[in-house]
Amino acid sequence: MRFDKTFCSFLILISTNAPRAADPPHPEAPLRERVVYTAIRPVNWDLYLFDAPGEPPRRLTTHPALDYNATFSPDGRWVVFCSERRGSPDLYILDLEKGGVPRLLVDSEALEDAPAFSPDGQSLVFISSREGNAEIFSMPFRPEVPDASAEAVNLTRNKGGDFNPAFSPDGQWIAFASDRDHYRASEIYVMRTDGSEVERLTLSDGWDGSPAWSTDGALIYFYSQRDDGLRLYRMKSDGSDQRSVFGLNQSDQLSPSPAPGGRIGFTKKEEAVWRIFSTDKDGSDLRMESDNDRDYWAPAFDMESNRMICHGPGGDQTAPVLEDGNMLQGAGVPGPFIVDNNAQIELPDRRLELWAVRVSFPSPDPAGRRLLSSDHFKSVLTSSLEGAGLRRVFHHASPPLSVFGPRWSKDGQWIACAVGPTFAEPGARVDIWKFRPDGGDAVNLTADSTANDGFPDFSPDDRQIVFRSDRDGDKEIYLMNSDGTGLLRLTDNEAIDTMPAFSPLGDMIAFASDRNGDFEVYTLKLNRDQVPGEARRVTHSPGRDVHPKFSPDGKWLVFASERGGLNDEEPLIPVFNPQPYGEIFTVRLSDGYTIRLTHNKWEDGVPSWSSPGY
Repeated sequence: MRFDKTFCSFLILISTNAPRAADPPHPEAPLRERVVYTAIRPVNWDLYLFDAPGEPPRRLTTHPALDYNATFSPDGRWVVFCSERRGSPDLYILDLEKGGVPRLLVDSEALEDAPAFSPDGQSLVFISSREGNAEIFSMPFRPEVPDASAEAVNLTRNKGGDFNPAFSPDGQWIAFASDRDHYRASEIYVMRTDGSEVERLTLSDGWDGSPAWSTDGALIYFYSQRDDGLRLYRMKSDGSDQRSVFGLNQSDQLSPSPAPGGRIGFTKKEEAVWRIFSTDKDGSDLRMESDNDRDYWAPAFDMESNRMICHGPGGDQTAPVLEDGNMLQGAGVPGPFIVDNNAQIELPDRRLELWAVRVSFPSPDPAGRRLLSSDHFKSVLTSSLEGAGLRRVFHHASPPLSVFGPRWSKDGQWIACAVGPTFAEPGARVDIWKFRPDGGDAVNLTADSTANDGFPDFSPDDRQIVFRSDRDGDKEIYLMNSDGTGLLRLTDNEAIDTMPAFSPLGDMIAFASDRNGDFEVYTLKLNRDQVPGEARRVTHSPGRDVHPKFSPDGKWLVFASERGGLNDEEPLIPVFNPQPYGEIFTVRLSDGYTIRLTHNKWEDGVPSWSSPGY
């Protein structure tokens, strides 16, 4: 899928993390509410410093959050890296000469990542999403200044995503990857250090990414997805003579980086383990730079001392355990139940706490104290918001079927969910089931239908359930009584209408639809006789907007969106590839005012909005 990035950029510019000047400040005691969402990301990456090839490394960071993408200053004293210890990715600095703890270098609610130094050490370039999508910024490097990012200049100002900048050895050029000419693929570009004279050097069907200059500036190395693999390539600095370094008999090679002695370092997967290697520029004299103790990614080298820094797993990555003893693979990624619950966002009329969890389809109960979820479509789980008392309450064992989209009744006495194939082809059967919070009294509400029925949500009085069904040929929004009777179709068109949610007053339903060519969020008014009015389009982004849910007072919607684009090259995120709609946004229904809630490179989705529970 391709989309109009010009329009997308315009929307991003008006969708910021700060209220407009016209918005009144929130009262002294603002509403405190919570958005809980699924976050799929790795666990506890730390930085490792190798003083010599193959020797045991020193672990430089021990924070339970993700630390990654480190680089040396040219004098070898400083390490700048990305850390998610405050929630969103920020740049931190570490003094290798004097020691001490890492210090925040760039203070921002947006993503900052992929730092790279100018050869003279006076400037730092990095990726930031502060203006809506991933772009390359440059700022002075003054380690004694708490935050010099106010002086940062946007060098790219492009509607696409720009990634992983690298200075040429003479300091005159910056090479980078960008998806500006492709959707979910990138090419290698160069530009002057002021952002001028942009030139594309590669053109292929897949990802060409992570450019790195040779130490003499004559060559640019990169990885490429061409030829059905991820391989290390090189080309002359003008883009000519592009060739695979090792030929086509090897694959899984990423993240090239200039190494001492004119060599080139890179990440290579061997026997399911990612290690760091280096080679001469022609592919000869292959040498392992890391060890075999763990996965390592994204090497950077200090040319004077021959030291290497990279990141890899740092701590316990076991998953939470269910009460019946089976391991929870939350959304397929083992790790602590809570990913992050530190972030808070100020809306004009309330404060939001953001809770990221590793389970799928999280749904807080009306009181905001218990959580429904799914262990990667296998069953329905209940727990506290922190994951305590995790218990499997429902699954479909015979035959084994996927279970997804669980929702509480408003009185907390019932749970509804969908049972059947996920992302199903036309003609697949998916049913709506209802059961008690302990799994008892389970009943199939759509047993008389062979249609694809999914995404149930209870009305505020629990008398009805709204859901999506293709029983009449197209996927439409339907109502039924909570016992499965009284079927009523609410929408009727040839597009896909799906993921419905009741408003707190029961007079409106929000849903996602591609009736205008791309998935957007719509609302549908219901009168007292349940007669639907005209559908109103709420979002206008040429990226998917999906999974809408109402705020407790019905004034806002929270949803997942791809309008911010990708924030990194997909091949650099092994196992944890971002989905096409991977960030959380909220929109005020009265005027369409939209705020981005999350900034990162991972998959964030299926949000729910609840009372705080305290």
